[in-house]
Amino acid sequence: MKNAVLLLALLAAVSAAGASRKPAVAPANSTSAVHGCSACREKRPVVDPSRLDKADKSARPAYEAAKKHPATIDAIHCYCGCEQNPGLHHVSLLTCFTNEHAIGCEICRKEAVLAGRMKDEGSTDEETREVVESLYRTR
Repeated sequence: MKNAVLLLALLAAVSAAGASRKPAVAPANSTSAVHGCSACREKRPVVDPSRLDKADKSARPAYEAAKKHPATIDAIHCYCGCEQNPGLHHVSLLTCFTNEHAIGCEICRKEAVLAGRMKDEGSTDEETREVVESLYRTR
């Protein structure tokens, strides 16, 4: 638990890029529900978009997509490089939304927003994964 708190603090510091401001996410409710995706590799709950600080409102649509479509987002590879960083312990794009990581990462946010839009328009999980990964794989 202590390591997780330290990791979150480090991620918050990095995403703030030296800017001094209050934490982006209000303290978590100890009874917060897991995202309800039993098949997901990522088991931690997605940060509630309504708990994001007003300064981070541009990240809300991505967090909303992750909360609404966790199974789809969990099936997508994150191309910002976080999955390759052994210190971050990311297993999928969904992991980026279980903490403040995606607030400061445009790649994570864009992948999730595109996936959410495609799902809302009726795309299957496989179609969504293929399109998102094909667009970001080449960057």
